[in-house]
Amino acid sequence: MFNKQQKPLPNAVLQAPKSLNSPLSESSPPSGILLGDNCYWNPGHLPNGHIVAIGASGSGKTQTLKAIAYSLRQTYPDIQLFIIDFHGDQEIIGETCYPLHMASSHGINPLIVNLDAEGGGPHLQAIAVTTTLKRSLQLGPNQEGLLLEILQFCYNRRGISQEQPTSWTREAPNFTDLQQEIESRVESGCKESQKLKLKLIATFTYGVFCRPQPDFTEKHIRIDLSKLPPEIGAIAAESLAWQLMNQHRLTGEIEGKLPRTYLFIDEAKELRKSRACDRIIADGRKYGLGLVLASQSERHLSDDVIGNSSTKIVLPVDQSEVKRVAAKFRFAEKKVAELVPLTALCRFGKQAEVTSIFPYHRRVEDG
Repeated sequence: MFNKQQKPLPNAVLQAPKSLNSPLSESSPPSGILLGDNCYWNPGHLPNGHIVAIGASGSGKTQTLKAIAYSLRQTYPDIQLFIIDFHGDQEIIGETCYPLHMASSHGINPLIVNLDAEGGGPHLQAIAVTTTLKRSLQLGPNQEGLLLEILQFCYNRRGISQEQPTSWTREAPNFTDLQQEIESRVESGCKESQKLKLKLIATFTYGVFCRPQPDFTEKHIRIDLSKLPPEIGAIAAESLAWQLMNQHRLTGEIEGKLPRTYLFIDEAKELRKSRACDRIIADGRKYGLGLVLASQSERHLSDDVIGNSSTKIVLPVDQSEVKRVAAKFRFAEKKVAELVPLTALCRFGKQAEVTSIFPYHRRVEDG
């Protein structure tokens, strides 16, 4: 199951629900967020604040994620939450929602320049966007090279150059600039531009990469991607994830372990070929960016994500996946197979517990 380079997780020792996820003494009051029964999650008491969660359809995964997000906002009001919602079912009281669709007035701009003097600039941003579009839209080598050239041209036309970091703060181009330049080349008879236009036609039609991007200053933000094709939604999600990681690197390292921002992504499969989640898992802790990544299948979660997340939550999974999930998350197969909806095996660092999840809808009812 594990390759030679992958470090296996330590064996889990299930504890009674009364045990707490913290290094506090038995007489200390519980702290952090109540997951269920007397099981608490405290990101400030763990090596990192990341969570990886797995659960099949009907397992209670959505209610669990919403419960964590809702309680995060109540317990740690200074933390900013970003919810990337692929299915439109992550709505929480008090949120600010930005739905992205053909008629929305706002969007995501993948071409916003990373201002990091060592790892940013328009050329590297053009490469990153080209890589994302190549993977999502299956661009050929010629289309990839042409797209990179056109993106660099769009930056230059806006007066943004790699050699002048002071120019990186100028308004970045968006996909309207890209579409106009491709159209211009098509009119000039460039056959490869015509092929590239056909590959990008859906991204231009939906227009979500052509509209202004909000400042995203609210404390609880949900990006609703449910009305977009999966390929376009994945591009938007990956772009936002990279922007958050870049912004936090620029802000600098945090003191302590409690993140300043959390990014929730329920459908890991939409980003399974992206490096964004792996990078946040690896570097997000020291810059204050926490990731909550969930999926219906362990196949959609990379070894790095599973191995480097201090908190792991296993809800009921399909019986065909019990053996693999038990091996990867280091729980007994029998324990995984016996799970019922809204019960979970939880690992907090080296400790493990079984609990009944206190779902979002009950938290709201109880005030």
